[in-house]
Amino acid sequence: MIKAIIFDCFGVVYFDDFAALYDHFGGDSAKDAEYIEQFFFDVSKGKINWYEGIKQRLGVTKEQWLEAREKYAGYNSELLSYISELSKKYKIGMLTNIGPEGLEAFFDRTVIEPYFDVIVESGKLGYAKPEAQAYEAVAYSLGVRLEECVFTDDRQPYIDGAIGVGMKAILFKDTADFKKKLESLLSEVARTN
Repeated sequence: MIKAIIFDCFGVVYFDDFAALYDHFGGDSAKDAEYIEQFFFDVSKGKINWYEGIKQRLGVTKEQWLEAREKYAGYNSELLSYISELSKKYKIGMLTNIGPEGLEAFFDRTVIEPYFDVIVESGKLGYAKPEAQAYEAVAYSLGVRLEECVFTDDRQPYIDGAIGVGMKAILFKDTADFKKKLESLLSEVARTN
């Protein structure tokens, strides 16, 4: 039985086209893909500060990054509306890889807080997706077992990490696709119980 649905933040609940922004400031996101992957992981583990890392790599201040980011970012209002519906039947969580400065360093966190029972941030936890402890922490915070969770993320390695600990998982492509896949999954689980 599914009791909780857990969402990633960036690329799912909040669109933030990092690659476009990175390229905007003179980077080459395609050429630097391996560096960017490691950068995200190091920030998520709290090893480096996001804005210090950006400044070192691209020579851009926090203020410059935030100002330019406005045209590349925004809330997924369609998904947030769907989450409101889901919250009538399921516990709702967020598990996001982010530095210790937290979500509030990127946007007004109070906008999304009402939609979630818990928000688990890797940089404050000390574990990041795809580490098992990150998924275990969000399930524990929601008061459910791992196998009672559906997790969604826009990155395959994090989906694989969720499946590895026993969660059901859906790779997020867009809201319509997610809704269709989630409803199918929930129906399938209900039939087998």
